[in-house]
Amino acid sequence: MIPLVALGAGAGLGCWLVVRSLSPRPARLDLVLHQLGRPGLSAAEPSRPQRWPSGWLATVAARLLHPGLADPKRDQQLRLVGRSADRHALDKLVGAAGACAAVGLAGSGLALMGVAPPAAVLVVVALGAGVGGFALPDALLAEEADRRRRGFRHALSSYLDLVNVILAGGGGIETALHAAADAGGGWAFAAIRQALDRARLTNRTPWDTLGQLGAEIGVEELRELAASVALAGSHGARIRQSLAAKADSLRGHQVAETEAAAEAATERMTIPVAVLLFGFLVFVAYPAIHQITSVSSTPLR
Repeated sequence: MIPLVALGAGAGLGCWLVVRSLSPRPARLDLVLHQLGRPGLSAAEPSRPQRWPSGWLATVAARLLHPGLADPKRDQQLRLVGRSADRHALDKLVGAAGACAAVGLAGSGLALMGVAPPAAVLVVVALGAGVGGFALPDALLAEEADRRRRGFRHALSSYLDLVNVILAGGGGIETALHAAADAGGGWAFAAIRQALDRARLTNRTPWDTLGQLGAEIGVEELRELAASVALAGSHGARIRQSLAAKADSLRGHQVAETEAAAEAATERMTIPVAVLLFGFLVFVAYPAIHQITSVSSTPLR
């Protein structure tokens, strides 16, 4: 009777834990306050849950790799994608360990099949795979950061158009900045709204916080926009023409990048065709080459 009660209690506790883990919970106050200082995220748009544990294991990984992770460019990329340095350090260690383990498992499988390679070869391959797995998170991080910067530039051109429309309607520069930011959606507009709200709360000018945001995420176009808006706010210069020109310049760069990406994709499409052609040539030429080599190797009588 007691074992049945214990099993029932354990099953009930497990079901309760599953329901508890799947049920939505309010965000912790410390996480929300931490998100307020990160570009690209806002309190209304919380970050996605971490796939890897962010507790003691990630902290140990970060301490093991420090000061190897002390890179300003990597820190900027981490802030842009909303990822902590501990999480990135853990990804690097897991990638290296997983690559080495995969090579070890492959070697064990080959040994079971009776075609085991030499131990020195396995060690060299494992070391190479470990180095590749260790460097892979950096490459993925840089790719994701570049993608988010391109998305921010696309959103920035739309933001400039909205600012121009509001300025054409007789609105002031600060009113245009805030109203245009409130009209858009997505993480880029959320980052701009967050910078403008921070300027309002800290009694700073909006162009100062916009310039700081551009420096934090590595978007030079936003820093140039902040300089232009600062000129208008400080000296009363005409800003509509410069903003329109900057929006056109952004769209021109986007069109050029799109055309370059399309051409690169077209060139990559020729690789499978070339591989298939090479395989076909090998398939056709192999019988003739085999016949020629077999005849030449036959001794004359």
